[in-house]
Amino acid sequence: MKRVIGGCFAALLGLTGCSSDPEVLRADAGASDAAFEVGVDVVADRGAADDEAAVDAGDPHGGLLLPRCEDTEPAGSPEPAAVASTLVGSLLPMATRVMTPSTLARMNPVFETGETAYRAMSFDRYARGPAATRERRLDLGGPAAAPAAGRRSLAWFVAFSDTQLADDESPARYGTLDSPALSGAIRPQEAYLPRAMTAMNRTLRDLAQGGRAFQFGVIAGDCADSGQLNELQWFMQAMNGAAGIHTDSGADDDPIPGPDNDPKDPFDGVAFPAPWYYVPGNHDVMVVGTVAPTDALRATAIGASSPFGARDYTQWYAPPQRGATRADPARRLLDRADIVRALREGPATPGPVGHGYPAAADVAMGANWVNDVVPGVLRLIAIDTSDFTGGSIGMIKRALFDGWLRAELERAQTDGVLVMLASHHPTTSIDRRLEEIGAEVADAVSAAEIEARVASYPNVVAWLVGHEHDVRVRPVRGADAAHPGYWEVQSGSIADWPNQARAIEVVANGDGTLSLFGTMIDYAATSCMERRFRRLAMMDYLSAWEASHVGTALDRNVELVVPLPAAARLRVEAAALTAPTRLESETTLRGMR
Repeated sequence: MKRVIGGCFAALLGLTGCSSDPEVLRADAGASDAAFEVGVDVVADRGAADDEAAVDAGDPHGGLLLPRCEDTEPAGSPEPAAVASTLVGSLLPMATRVMTPSTLARMNPVFETGETAYRAMSFDRYARGPAATRERRLDLGGPAAAPAAGRRSLAWFVAFSDTQLADDESPARYGTLDSPALSGAIRPQEAYLPRAMTAMNRTLRDLAQGGRAFQFGVIAGDCADSGQLNELQWFMQAMNGAAGIHTDSGADDDPIPGPDNDPKDPFDGVAFPAPWYYVPGNHDVMVVGTVAPTDALRATAIGASSPFGARDYTQWYAPPQRGATRADPARRLLDRADIVRALREGPATPGPVGHGYPAAADVAMGANWVNDVVPGVLRLIAIDTSDFTGGSIGMIKRALFDGWLRAELERAQTDGVLVMLASHHPTTSIDRRLEEIGAEVADAVSAAEIEARVASYPNVVAWLVGHEHDVRVRPVRGADAAHPGYWEVQSGSIADWPNQARAIEVVANGDGTLSLFGTMIDYAATSCMERRFRRLAMMDYLSAWEASHVGTALDRNVELVVPLPAAARLRVEAAALTAPTRLESETTLRGMR
């Protein structure tokens, strides 16, 4: 959930404190009324229809509580041949996105009425589109023409974020509050998301077999959806390729009798094909990404009553329902120390142990870490930007900014290495306000100051982010030619359309510049449930119940040029002597073998 229940809106639900500003209160009250109207309509719409059907036909669904996956697939619309790299071909909807979403609850694609209506509009159909272009961007400087020879590949990795793997049966969910204005409280595709993660990992594994293996992956936060123990465990199992992954909680549901035919059945994962690094997001440390845990919320999460709507798999189509549900202690809410402990106790393969966090990780100022992901060449500095006070917007405190972060940036410059920062929030989603819309926090740092400080270090070449779910690339310019600035790279989300990852390659051009190649990757669907995830995510987007995150050609497949910083020149030139001459971005990702 990107732009939902935070700050004073959460207070109106009785979950947290609130500002006393009357203008803020009026704005939030209106949002709350609208959300509650949608929630009430949703429950009434589903319940009345089911009751009438039950009276007229007994059991109209033949013992099923979800439709069979195969019965939901559009007739005459076979899955296109698998193409991972969008430089070779891209998946495109066969319908046009609506300009204005229907606000009627029955048109929410989460529900059978909405999905049926959108299927009739072909919102579940996609086809293979043409190859996307690669755009060479010179916003930070560099020659207009790429060098013809002498280029070397220094790093080859994957970035993605916002899987938002949800326990959709948790009493902590806000399912009945979902609306186009407050999207993300529930997603039609969310139960199938672990299958999509497995499909993406399998696709990346197969892609690497055609060229060089990926060196690492960076997951830029919101791995879980509501900061629960079981959500983090499921995420880790999916990333580590565990056998028998069972993303079910409370009662052991089997909506379609039989094995491996519904999203609540256990399945075997496929491991991410390289060591992966974890960066926390607001959904990893807060209830539905918006409300800091309290004793009351901790009790709700493991309790047996849902105030705002969890999915009910005892009813047809598993509608979100308020009221009684099955309690489960595995839904325990986590703090940052719990997260680090769980990551460090995970399996050593694909690694690394701790996924960025050392044994003595100090989380007093957040779950931050530093790691040389390409030893002697590229250092990753991960910053925990989630606001300890609550709200979905990020915050960086003065002590962290002037202390730990400044020290690490200075050390990297002294060490002569290239630097990438990683955080969940981009600076466009960082503020200084208590719970997003409250009073200013005196020791919080403004986004403008953060950008200026980071851009003053010329060996910082990129900042990898998530949160907004957008496919977006943004130059952050420095003060002068000696301090050109860095590239902010946001790679969309797995949770929302277009459900992509980004392959990134750092290349020494041999002409005094570096290039950061970024290429969007589609997962190859090999099962009906993987296809159903994609179709429902696309439907959510086309119906405008979810915002558009697709970006432009300048955001997707890119070559981002940046002058080679003088402080890192010696290490880069030394590494280039033995680095591969084959650029995976221009060979493997173009379908060349």
